[in-house]
Amino acid sequence: MTLLFENYGAALVAFVLFAVFHSVGAHEPLKHALARWTSPFWVDHFWRVAYCSLSFGALYGGVSALLWGRNGGNNVWLVDYPDWLWQALTILHLGSIGLLYAAFLQSDYLEFLGLKQAWRGLRVLAGRAVEPTPVALFGSQRLVTTGVYAWVRHPMLAGGLLFLLTSGPSANNLVYTLMYTGYMLLGGYYEERRMVKIFGDDYLSYRIRVGAFCPRFWRRQVT
Repeated sequence: MTLLFENYGAALVAFVLFAVFHSVGAHEPLKHALARWTSPFWVDHFWRVAYCSLSFGALYGGVSALLWGRNGGNNVWLVDYPDWLWQALTILHLGSIGLLYAAFLQSDYLEFLGLKQAWRGLRVLAGRAVEPTPVALFGSQRLVTTGVYAWVRHPMLAGGLLFLLTSGPSANNLVYTLMYTGYMLLGGYYEERRMVKIFGDDYLSYRIRVGAFCPRFWRRQVT
């Protein structure tokens, strides 16, 4: 255990800090506080792209560098898969990428990354456009229950876990998968509370029909 913490302690601390920022930064209380400190216009148009940029930098420039960069010797596979298992995992691995891609597209990736909002804000600041009526944003004012969201409520989190579980069984991958799983369960819990608060009975009904991370084939209904 001591050796494990020596190797991965810094990465774990960095991941916890990332998880806290990633969860808090997407929720309304922080957005409201930022709107008071800056302006509602800045939050509506530029916070999302700043949030995504900071999250990406923290995850790949911080956590990944500390975990994989400092433990290069732990990238060796711990188990030799038989060919049939490797082929099956490869199919699932590709499926996880497809799930992530489908969810990313369905959420409107330009909106998801904040690029659409930032471009609209820049046009307003440059005097090239009158500030339009706010768009109903995915997951904040718009509940989507079709497409991949008719199968699982959190397809990006589920796809990420499947991607990691079907990656090579190295010590680095296993440690990261454990950290990711903990964040997925905790983050998913608070995201569920947020969605119930925003969408009320509509989300409660959706939650009964659709599983969080695994499809409920026996109860699935498309709305």
